[in-house]
Amino acid sequence: MLYATRLNSLKARPELYFAPGPIRTPDLLARAARIQGLSSLSLNFPEHFTPATLRETKQTIEALGLSVDSLNVRYTADTFGDGGFTHPDAAVRRSAIDLTCQALDACAELGGNHVIVWPGFDGFDYPFQDSYERMFAHTVDGFAQVAAHNPAMRVGLEYKPWEPRKYSFIGNMGEAMLVVNEVGADNLGVVLDYCHAQMANEHAPKAAALALRHDKLFGVHLNDGYGRQDDGMMVGTASLVTTLELLMLLERSGYPGTIYFDTFPLREDPVRECEWNIRITERLLQLARELAADQSLGHGHDAFNVTRVIERLLFPERVHA
Repeated sequence: MLYATRLNSLKARPELYFAPGPIRTPDLLARAARIQGLSSLSLNFPEHFTPATLRETKQTIEALGLSVDSLNVRYTADTFGDGGFTHPDAAVRRSAIDLTCQALDACAELGGNHVIVWPGFDGFDYPFQDSYERMFAHTVDGFAQVAAHNPAMRVGLEYKPWEPRKYSFIGNMGEAMLVVNEVGADNLGVVLDYCHAQMANEHAPKAAALALRHDKLFGVHLNDGYGRQDDGMMVGTASLVTTLELLMLLERSGYPGTIYFDTFPLREDPVRECEWNIRITERLLQLARELAADQSLGHGHDAFNVTRVIERLLFPERVHA
């Protein structure tokens, strides 16, 4: 399994690694190179670099022995605060599509194969604010144009139920899959963020199963939280058993993608935090492979299936006795 981390999580606790002053992208890349077990990077575009600094960024990444798996498109509030693909102004919609296509080009140049689109400003705040029919049509049209820009590049739609808008237009797995199916492009799929699923009152393994059924799960952002907001806590620290069930489903399905750690260390050493995410995910994947081989688990509508899983976690010596 490939492991990638968001670069912004490495900004925490600057006094541990950085000299006083502004933190630049090369500083964050150097910090990422310290992380044991990290396979790749997931950078933000155009936050961490622009087309003008792409060559320099690529050279820095290669010199550190790192690679880029994916880019995350970031739409600025000053231009796209009223929407990107769903903005009422056709010129702004065009700008959002063009920016996303630039991300596809940049990702290919860096050797990645996945652009993750979180349309955070596509949504609404008040009743009667806009036409839902128009917004859906423009969402489908926007993603169709982006997917057609480079059919060899995977495009992942990352949904979130709210924040920064009161209601995101694509707020759960069902809505994301509806867009993906309407577009009908082979290279368009969904990225499941564990905390976003919690916020949407989804059971993350069930949400993943819906996308896996259609071979449209293009990425998984692992983190943890309590469901009230986008907590971005360390993997497995709040809902360990559900995280394990999600990983078991990925194992059973032969999920070919990357595990992205989308966590928000604030007071924690971010290098140590990411290394925990990798270690716990590795261990949980080992357990997930064992569970995936047990065909009685996840079947029979038996509530005691989960107790058997918990016993494996707490009393492994009994399982192997």
